[in-house]
Amino acid sequence: MHFLKRNFKTIIFYMLILGTAGTLIAYFLAGSTYDYEEYYSLSEPLTTTQEDELSIGLNQEINSRYEGEAASIGYSSESQYLTLNVDSMSQSELSTIKTQFDSIMDSMGIQYEDGVDVTITTDSNTVFKLVIIGVSLLVGVILGVIHGTRNRRIETDEDVRYYLNEKTLGIF
Repeated sequence: MHFLKRNFKTIIFYMLILGTAGTLIAYFLAGSTYDYEEYYSLSEPLTTTQEDELSIGLNQEINSRYEGEAASIGYSSESQYLTLNVDSMSQSELSTIKTQFDSIMDSMGIQYEDGVDVTITTDSNTVFKLVIIGVSLLVGVILGVIHGTRNRRIETDEDVRYYLNEKTLGIF
């Protein structure tokens, strides 16, 4: 009990320092990603050839730059809606992909109205961030305990009684 009473502030100090560092690391290192879905209203229905060319252009221009399939399209000939789906990308990557996709559609001469329905959902990696913060707090506790065990300075009357088993005669 004497150890905890004597070193409580040190342990809390280490926890605060490393907890703050862990929070900053979790915020910047494990940033949020987004899932994006946008519907394009087409003025004319796409032919099968145009749909295939659009898929090929999407794979060559966009998906080749990212691991796996970053973006995909879906087309409904009945409603003449084209959907662009992007999974787990940062905000800057989303805007780049959207711009590239719009330029592909423009180069193919497809007339469209974008932004008919846009859905953006956040995948904030909450569990990963909590693990980073928890580990940094645990490391703070461990470092605080280590620092406390190495601290053998005699500072108070209680330290004299605890470490030296002597009574104090006075205080300077």
